[in-house]
Amino acid sequence: MSIENSIGIYTVGLDPKEIAVFNRVIAFSVTHGLVQHESTSADSANLIILSESESASISKNDENTVHLVISNDVNCKLGDFQTTRPLLITRVMKTLQQAIDLTALKIELKNNTPIKKDIIQPAIIENTSSKPTVIEKSTQTHEELSTQETAQYNHHALVIDDSAAIRKQLELELRDANISADFAESGEQALEMIKETQYDLVFLDIIMPGIDGYETCKRMRDITDYKKTPIIMLSGKTSPLDEVQGVIAGATTYLTKPVKSDKLQETLNRVTTWLENFNTAVKETA
Repeated sequence: MSIENSIGIYTVGLDPKEIAVFNRVIAFSVTHGLVQHESTSADSANLIILSESESASISKNDENTVHLVISNDVNCKLGDFQTTRPLLITRVMKTLQQAIDLTALKIELKNNTPIKKDIIQPAIIENTSSKPTVIEKSTQTHEELSTQETAQYNHHALVIDDSAAIRKQLELELRDANISADFAESGEQALEMIKETQYDLVFLDIIMPGIDGYETCKRMRDITDYKKTPIIMLSGKTSPLDEVQGVIAGATTYLTKPVKSDKLQETLNRVTTWLENFNTAVKETA
């Protein structure tokens, strides 16, 4: 794959935590087909991610470079795309994907050659104040990676949500908690999946096409192997009645969307502690 037909990303003025957030999102994108090459300077980059304080480095005449600006001001209009601090995973995912799509289009128009989406190249985010972080090229198939990841994680979750952004956010958050995940976009699909796999915990959206989360939860609880499985319901609704309906359906707990990282991690800590205690008790009585 030639450098001309891949995307070079370079960052300017970001602190280490911000670099880490973008690394996580780009690592996810690489596993899903993002094509990149190492970019060691702004001059050679196709996409530059920069702090607002570095906005003077934006060249108004460079039509082939896309700029994504990080700012403290929601009204910031610098660059081609903007995202505000604090950097939330879902927000970064959405904005970065838009920036990547525009960058790919510019490269394709310039070279008259489409960027291949099925080739995974080494990816890099260059930090101007520290050593670059490189994500190595993977030669394994998706099935091999899934099997390997499941084996090295402590727990295996099922995420049921028709929102791609929520699924991506939860995948990254769960990885941080050492939990692997499978995904379903509807209750019907999830009910088929649990026939083949025993999941340790379930995240379940309430509003979905087809049967809703309440009905999906009830049907799960009718299955012997899922009577005690933690089921965390997700919803944009916040009324007490919604939570009561969730409890009646068999939900273990309830998270409001958009899901905040600290609340999610707090819930995961409680749930995984319960799982570990439950599994220990089962082993002792066996």
